[in-house]
Amino acid sequence: MIFIKKILNKIKSLYLDIYFIFNDKILFKDKYGLSYYLYKNTRPKDTYKIGVRTDDTTVLYTIEKILKSSISDNNKVINCFDVGSYIGVITLMMSKSLQKNKKKWKIHSFEPSKESYLRLKKNIELDPFATNIKLNNVGVLDKDGIQILKTNLKNPGQNNLISSVIQNNEDVINEEIRVINLRDYMDQNEINSISICKVDTEGTDNLVIKGLYQHLKNNTVDYFILEYEELSFENLKNLLTINGYSIYYMVRNENILVSSLSNYPKHSKSLLNLIAVSPYRMKDFKLLFKLDQINII
Repeated sequence: MIFIKKILNKIKSLYLDIYFIFNDKILFKDKYGLSYYLYKNTRPKDTYKIGVRTDDTTVLYTIEKILKSSISDNNKVINCFDVGSYIGVITLMMSKSLQKNKKKWKIHSFEPSKESYLRLKKNIELDPFATNIKLNNVGVLDKDGIQILKTNLKNPGQNNLISSVIQNNEDVINEEIRVINLRDYMDQNEINSISICKVDTEGTDNLVIKGLYQHLKNNTVDYFILEYEELSFENLKNLLTINGYSIYYMVRNENILVSSLSNYPKHSKSLLNLIAVSPYRMKDFKLLFKLDQINII
């Protein structure tokens, strides 16, 4: 069985190599039923091999479980934020999970890269509920302004914001972009609460969160789903815990959450994402995921 899978993966890999000689994108339907275009530099081989966008499995599982549950939101309007949307897979899962909800809902997606934004737009156009999704071609930090986005041509999933002197090389270009903060965005769009705020900005997640200001102190956001960066983690953790949030670590691609790094399975791939839960949602969260005494699903 393992041998057959290896052969099939090699055939798929060869097919994609040939396909992308003549085409710039391919339509893919993943194991969650989400349809979206993949591009040569968005790791299509890994996506076909796993059946879903690389390393997103536990994040998608968690988002779907929260948003489909009856306890996901008590507010009149459900708002979800996808900061660092890339090609839009997380946005599409948020939409899929909310489509049968009787309440009004809106997803706000933020992607600063011009190329990734155009790809995001193409993928959202495939969603029958695209009118419920607001796309923003901007970066997000703690202050408004103009910044430089370090754009990786070979791997745009690693694009990141920098403020140092522009340095170009063969694979990286510097793109001038507009950045905003979430507090002002919420005020301008009359948003009073956020159910899930997913943030993946390659090292500046803490600045995105900081930009919520009073909303963070008031626990306006029920859940944050964030990227784990070892160098900036302590700052991010302190910012969240001082405002009452509890942190759980998402075991990559295994649909498992653990309450501490010491509980993270040693056999699993390294930590990539975490979820921060508002104190107002902790009871619901534990019931929903059936967390036991050591907080393992």
